[in-house]
Amino acid sequence: MRAVCLLTASTCCLLTAAVAPVSADERRPEALKAQDLLDRMAKAYAECKSYRDSGVVKTVYFTAGGNTTVEMPFRTAFVRPDRFRFEYGSKGSDGKVPRHIAWRKGKEVQTWWDANPGVRKLESLNLALVEAAGVTGGSARQVPRLLLPKEVEGRSLLDLENARRVGDARLGKAECYRIEGKYANGPMTIWIDKKTSLVRKIERQHPSPNGRTEQTTTYQPVIGEAIPEKALEFAPPRRK
Repeated sequence: MRAVCLLTASTCCLLTAAVAPVSADERRPEALKAQDLLDRMAKAYAECKSYRDSGVVKTVYFTAGGNTTVEMPFRTAFVRPDRFRFEYGSKGSDGKVPRHIAWRKGKEVQTWWDANPGVRKLESLNLALVEAAGVTGGSARQVPRLLLPKEVEGRSLLDLENARRVGDARLGKAECYRIEGKYANGPMTIWIDKKTSLVRKIERQHPSPNGRTEQTTTYQPVIGEAIPEKALEFAPPRRK
């Protein structure tokens, strides 16, 4: 009789475990909705202790007179709570690479831009990134907005409208979820790494008076690892 009771109890436990509700974070990947993935993405950035990336913004301008392609490399280094450095450079037709640096250490914020040479001190990191946003294809603010949502202002990837999942895809060695929606004045697709919940690629389209623009931003992100001090140094170019 005792054995029967034990067997019955064990069976009940197994049945209970089998029908126990699964939390949102434990759901099968195919059951996750676009908003679930965006929430995971936001959490990964907002809670990380460190972040580092390198990437490229590739913009193709389609006009009646032909197409023009501009590639703009960038890199970011961040250690919570108050170490930050962002740098971009775009290669012009003369072969030169203009540079812009936004940097923060504690309460000290400085920028350097070769279009207006000289070190400038600003009141906040947000102001430094606002200054760079337009000329960096948005790369100066997209990830920093997620890393520091209470400090960096403006539109966020979380503001994607009518977000929906589309087919998963591979980007290099990374398996990614893909989310489509409307962002600002055009369509956007966000590629999110399945393992890290970090952004791997952003695809956008913009209408323009003379045609249209297609923009692709790719990221090589690293999260939660030690960031070398050299990567966090301001280090503006020396005057010649």
